[in-house]
Amino acid sequence: MAADLAHRIAEAYRWQRRLGNTQIEAPGCHLVVNPAHPDVWDSNHADEVTARTDAEIDAVFAAMDRHLSHTVWRVIHTDCFTPDAFLARLALDDFEERPVTIQMALQGDLANRDPAIELRPVIRDVDWDILLQLVLADHAEGRRTSNSDVPPEVSDGIVAGYRAKSGTYHFHLAMQNGVPIAYGAHAAAPNGVGMIEDLFTLQSVRRRGIASAIIATFTERLHAAGCHTVFLGALATEQPKRLYARLGFKPVMLARTWVRRLPRDG
Repeated sequence: MAADLAHRIAEAYRWQRRLGNTQIEAPGCHLVVNPAHPDVWDSNHADEVTARTDAEIDAVFAAMDRHLSHTVWRVIHTDCFTPDAFLARLALDDFEERPVTIQMALQGDLANRDPAIELRPVIRDVDWDILLQLVLADHAEGRRTSNSDVPPEVSDGIVAGYRAKSGTYHFHLAMQNGVPIAYGAHAAAPNGVGMIEDLFTLQSVRRRGIASAIIATFTERLHAAGCHTVFLGALATEQPKRLYARLGFKPVMLARTWVRRLPRDG
């Protein structure tokens, strides 16, 4: 049962990342490609890796070089189903492991239900402009990006990627007295698993139950859509994982991102 849950969560997470991008089946992996946004990792990466032997692993890297020649980044998303031999090769070849994400599934009902919050769907151009400003604040804070310096054009590309997923992946702004203070997204994956992702609250209004109120509303909507399983991701290095655990989300699996930057003249 635990392995089946992990598999369904991994499947839903891959589906979400692939939305709005070109998908390519390659030897030993699946490639996600978007030349319009070469520096956006979630739009240009490999996942669902099955390669185990040296030859199979070399074929994955060759496919990435062939189909991702428009970007200097080589990004690979892995999970508990990725062969250990491939993970070992990533470490050997100097891929940098980014902070681990804990995929956590709700067990039973939410343990805490904060007061309802006003949520506005991100639909109009003005809504996307507001979301971009919140994403810029998120990236400036650096918690989600491991304190990496994210250029504004990359933040803009990330939001463009969000917009390409819209209609299936639902973004909302949390409003307080008419002012946007947080954002988040939810989606029902084709396999029946509901996911809550991309949560961010402005630092000035944290610890007021805003995130848990968003999660409660999204959970209700996902259950109403027929999702019996609801999960979200928490960075292992950040404190929101404690909040999610108090709400009733239990750890199921780890998801990792590995990154290597090629020389500009390479």
